[in-house]
Amino acid sequence: MKLFKFSNFIGVFTGILFLVSAVGFSADEPMAFINFPGLLIVLGGTMTAMLISFPFSEVLAALKQGKVVTESLNRDFSRETKQILHFSTLWFRKQYAMIDRDLERLDSPFLKKGLQMVRDGQSSDDVISLLNWSISQIRAKESAVINIFRSMATFAPAFGMVGSLVGLVNMLQTIETGNLSAVSSDMGVALVTTFYGLLLANLVFKPIATKLEQRRHLKIIQLTMMAEGVALIQQQRTPSAIRDVLVSFMLEQEQSTTNSVSKPMMTRYSV
Repeated sequence: MKLFKFSNFIGVFTGILFLVSAVGFSADEPMAFINFPGLLIVLGGTMTAMLISFPFSEVLAALKQGKVVTESLNRDFSRETKQILHFSTLWFRKQYAMIDRDLERLDSPFLKKGLQMVRDGQSSDDVISLLNWSISQIRAKESAVINIFRSMATFAPAFGMVGSLVGLVNMLQTIETGNLSAVSSDMGVALVTTFYGLLLANLVFKPIATKLEQRRHLKIIQLTMMAEGVALIQQQRTPSAIRDVLVSFMLEQEQSTTNSVSKPMMTRYSV
């Protein structure tokens, strides 16, 4: 976990370092790349387009998820596996009082709800339907956040071009009036806004969207594994058989996590 956080820090730090170095060594006046009107056009235009396209609450919630870049992703599901095996052992031994006690201590609403339905004697179809619906809702919620950042990555370069057009129009008007001293300022707005748009899209918005896609993928794997464990408990499989299935599941997913868009193995619960 710590190594993964450290790699995030290295990625952000080296990206900024290379960018600043490239600007510093290639430009006679590095401060020319700082243009607040151009930045305002890109950020203001992007946020305005987002608020037109999506509800304010969804945009605000998505922006709060931007911190995922600095967080490590949970790739270790051993804790959830131990919880499933613990309840499978209690269920196999028919220790219902201990099941009721330990259910109250579970911190995973998804796993708790599934096991509670099994404990209440719900049918297999009802359990599978609810867990499948829950996974679908979580996938949709995560996808909505990803879509917002993908849209921002599309809007930012577009408004960078808008800023360039604004700068060019102002520059032509300046030339016509003969005020040549202001030409360089207008040219700066025309070029730097495109730079800002591309920079925000490819160094901020797209990386965040990609990280969120990885998080969604891992979360769906985690929920699918728990759903499979609940189904096996309801089928009254032995704890050793459940352990073998979960271990096989995790081995399969470790091979698939190299591709963040791969689907979970247990397609009975994936949507």
